[in-house]
Amino acid sequence: PWFAYLPEEIQPSELRVARAKAANNPCPSRTISQCGEVADAPSGSLQPPCLEDFPISGLVWSLSQQCQGCRLVQEALECALSDHVRETIASELRGHVVEACKCPHANHVLQKLILLLPSSSSQFIIDELIVGQVAQIARHKYGCRIVQRLVEQCHPNQVQELVASLLTDIPGLSSHPYGNYVVQNLLQYGAPEHRHAVVSTLGSEVRGLASDSYGCAVLAMALAHAAREDQVALARALLREPGLLPGMACMRHGHAATRRVLEILEGEEREDARRRLVAEADRLGLSRYGRLIVDGLEARRLPGSGGGGRHHAPPT
Repeated sequence: PWFAYLPEEIQPSELRVARAKAANNPCPSRTISQCGEVADAPSGSLQPPCLEDFPISGLVWSLSQQCQGCRLVQEALECALSDHVRETIASELRGHVVEACKCPHANHVLQKLILLLPSSSSQFIIDELIVGQVAQIARHKYGCRIVQRLVEQCHPNQVQELVASLLTDIPGLSSHPYGNYVVQNLLQYGAPEHRHAVVSTLGSEVRGLASDSYGCAVLAMALAHAAREDQVALARALLREPGLLPGMACMRHGHAATRRVLEILEGEEREDARRRLVAEADRLGLSRYGRLIVDGLEARRLPGSGGGGRHHAPPT
């Protein structure tokens, strides 16, 4: 196993114990990195995998909190031959989910569990997060990753209560350095009714969100992934606010949202948006991202460009 190559003096005590258990493994054909999948093992000699075959039994939570140890636990999960073994390993994390979400190492173990286990086996993670206040975990540097994996991997009905907690705080999460990723994830992977609820809230908070860098990133995601009718409603909400589009166009994520507004709106509404941006061309030209919008507007005015880009004179 990989930890056998670590110098003794830098091995955590739990790793030394794990190494000793691996050396005394009662099943010589199975180690932590092989777990029953040994090419030269005699046919029919392999037994059904059980936790005792892994040198981490009883050490899962302790190892998960360490840099090297969390890799060992992830390796055990990947190499296990059955979900039963993975569930047995996961059982040692019960009661530690909130703490694991905030740990720079253990959060990777939780993510691996969510990815590898049947979604029903992740229910204990959801239950402990709900009790531990989901919105706070969604704002955490590492915890936001766990919430995202659950939304991606679990059935919408299974995360209904978890998502409902998030929906009560969409404006705050959207303008948070880590919470905004959870809202963007909901817009990409959430159930249609959840995405609709998020966009409805965003539409009523566009003034504050459009002036915030993280909020602009969420708006751009909504304008790209929401249902068509929700995209149009959000684009119109942005257009209704005086001076909002030019200000948003000067921001890193805001300029992407501004482009989407111009693509989504049609007819007179698109021309109205365009006129507002053209009127602020000098201001936009002072910004790196604003210049991208100005270049796009100029390209659309050139004869025969069809909005596809700027035409250049042929080389002489």
